[in-house]
Amino acid sequence: MRGVRPIAALALAACGSAGREAASGSSTDGGLRVVASAGALAAPDSVDAGWTRLRVDEDGAGHIVVVFRLADGATAADVPAFLAALDTAAATPAGAVALGGPEVGDSGTVVLELAPGPHVVACVGRRDPKHRHASAGEARLLVVRTARGAAPAPTPTDTVAMTDFAFPGADRWRAGARVLAVRNDGRQDHQLRLARLRDGTTLREWVASEGETGTDVAGMARLGAGRTAYLPVALPAGEYVAYCLIPDARTRQPHAMLGMVRALHVE
Repeated sequence: MRGVRPIAALALAACGSAGREAASGSSTDGGLRVVASAGALAAPDSVDAGWTRLRVDEDGAGHIVVVFRLADGATAADVPAFLAALDTAAATPAGAVALGGPEVGDSGTVVLELAPGPHVVACVGRRDPKHRHASAGEARLLVVRTARGAAPAPTPTDTVAMTDFAFPGADRWRAGARVLAVRNDGRQDHQLRLARLRDGTTLREWVASEGETGTDVAGMARLGAGRTAYLPVALPAGEYVAYCLIPDARTRQPHAMLGMVRALHVE
């Protein structure tokens, strides 16, 4: 889930504003386990509806696994067309909604709301500039079943709002274990990436270094308009940057270049 870093183009003006069980995936604990490797995605075929803990483990090859809700009535026969559209589109293809996923690291956990119906679990990482990992086999149809007594949403410690194109809200957080409610209030897909700055480094210096003066520590992958998902994090005190690299649907520029980058202080 390591993301690429096309930060070189960021305008400085923006600164102101595993064993056998793992190989097959698992949902035995009421959650959803996905294992991503080159050309393959191991995941269950079905899972109960409700707020669902998604854990992704990968082989370190830059996978970014996202759960997409397909249109009602979609079947396995519709998945190839969806993946073909996803391969080239800047935004999630029409009729589908991105529900999020872990964005940073070789393993990660998020909590997503899954409604009954057809979904696709797909890797949106790129194997080359023109093709995503999903087009090489890293995708699975997931049927979400109606369930009684679905788990409630987690209780967040902080909320991260995302708009077109900013991270409004508090810029000072408490250190330690947190549960971030990541909410997309915009009209486009957005993501949250968190990078910790090296001691003494400013946001402007991080941008000028193309991100080399910071370390990505956590993130929420592509999240559609109007959606909320939850990201558990453990943040030591320090200076951080929140940013989004989803491309703008019209200009194809990363959202960070349009102002979606913000300094955060954790104390």
